[in-house]
Amino acid sequence: MEAIISLYLLNSNYDKIKEIPETRPTSERLVNILAVRDQQLFVDIIDYFINRAIPKVKPIVMYAREHHERFRMGNVAPYAKTRVCVYLALHRLKLKFLIIRNFIDNFKSSNNSLDFFYDNETEEDMTFLTALSKDYYKKNKMNLRLMIQKRRVSERVQKLLNDKDSITSEKLFKLATFKVYLERANIIKFIMREIKASIFVCKIMFAKMDLHNPFSLTEETALDLEECMISNDFIPELLPAISKSFQDNNLSQLEDCINAFDFFMDKVLNGINKAIEITSGGQLQIGLYDMIYDTGNLFAF
Repeated sequence: MEAIISLYLLNSNYDKIKEIPETRPTSERLVNILAVRDQQLFVDIIDYFINRAIPKVKPIVMYAREHHERFRMGNVAPYAKTRVCVYLALHRLKLKFLIIRNFIDNFKSSNNSLDFFYDNETEEDMTFLTALSKDYYKKNKMNLRLMIQKRRVSERVQKLLNDKDSITSEKLFKLATFKVYLERANIIKFIMREIKASIFVCKIMFAKMDLHNPFSLTEETALDLEECMISNDFIPELLPAISKSFQDNNLSQLEDCINAFDFFMDKVLNGINKAIEITSGGQLQIGLYDMIYDTGNLFAF
């Protein structure tokens, strides 16, 4: 679903679908909105997500209450199967921000240089943004490979599977790692499409849980953290500003931009952690930079 939404955002504005999750769309409506009727793989994925995965998600645990003229009562243990896909979606959303944060941390620990990146790359005209894009894509792909395990079958069986319309793990992996940023100016757009896609998927599940914008239910901030995640003042503005300050060797401005970036990043991560806590009925409280699921050695290099 993340990949389908990300591809949709190549040619469409996120504002067009931003409020769709709260309407609890049917699979038919979502297929029509995303204009993927002629792509059977996408249709099958949307059908499975809306009609098989989402119905397993139950309202959050709380006392009986009225909600949109419906009487609902949550009585589901937070570690039951009804929460798995929500945790996975929040894990993916947080991971995308942590990959960017990890890159910035490595940049700072190398005395505001790309020396840490040149250890594994030989490209001479490497810039801050191209290094970021390569690092983001590589780490995201590694994490997806951990999550989407490759099926171990013979070559003959693999060919038969590929000829069918069934959804295979390899098809999902190729779809989820489809890279579209042919020009350097599109690197930030690529990352923002990824983040918006994750938010969209999370919001569909939140709607089923009768939960409105749990990211902003933190005590210490009045920020709308969902808006902050996609705001032009955060990633689209600060990452290019860091890149330009680094290129111009303007150390004072570079420090200011990184400090602003760190401020917003910590607020966003805290908001995601709050959503995880609420989703789990308070039983999952993780550190600001911790993940729900194991990421292997993703951030070790």
